[in-house]
Amino acid sequence: MKRPEQLIERSYSMMIASYWLARCGVRHEGKAASPPAALGVSTWKAAYDSFFDAMGDGRSQTQFRNSLKNARDTFDILFDNGRIGWVDRNGQQPSLSTNFTRIHEEWRDRSDQELERFVLGLHAGMPVAVDGKARSPEARTEGGEKVYVSLRRERDPKLREDALAIHGLDCMACGFNFGRAYGALGEGFIEVHHVVPIAEAGKTITDPATDLVVLCSNCHRMVHRKRSVCLSLDELKAHLRVRGSHS
Repeated sequence: MKRPEQLIERSYSMMIASYWLARCGVRHEGKAASPPAALGVSTWKAAYDSFFDAMGDGRSQTQFRNSLKNARDTFDILFDNGRIGWVDRNGQQPSLSTNFTRIHEEWRDRSDQELERFVLGLHAGMPVAVDGKARSPEARTEGGEKVYVSLRRERDPKLREDALAIHGLDCMACGFNFGRAYGALGEGFIEVHHVVPIAEAGKTITDPATDLVVLCSNCHRMVHRKRSVCLSLDELKAHLRVRGSHS
């Protein structure tokens, strides 16, 4: 028999994220609100999953998704967002518990824009202090020496050359070209991305025409933005707000 997953208390970050989802979803006349536009997703499942890396805290993805949804449902009773919010078995809306009330009292008089900036910082992994406040930057020591022993997958430089010959030097997501932007310094430079990460594929035959794409540094980082997900080229393009904005 499958053992039930251990319940994990919601963090401040997770609570404030669920509050933002309930308060700042995109309103539609006659329909329930969809996820806030700033997340760049169209479904609530995708919205919940986008917070998983930053706030999972050891939960399974399904457990995290359900917990965040339940918290958002609880906050729904506070807002005119087309949903009735959490109700008990008798169809009654219960009063908010202390933790939910504390979040609302802390943010009720602050603007949607301030709330969104704060939550998007949490979404990106911004640390939060013990008291729930955003942690202020502080000077810390770095630059010491450590010895690392690691495994690196071997790469064939000829495949890179073939990929450039096939795909050219324009980023296949946003169109950025280092030569156009930086002149002689950028001529001939572009990053090559494996469609299936080489760490996952292992030793395999790579076709530079179909298995490799060329990306600028920004787009390459965004493809790997979430540790557990590698976006496809089409998925990355769907996230682009302004195509070629840095070309």
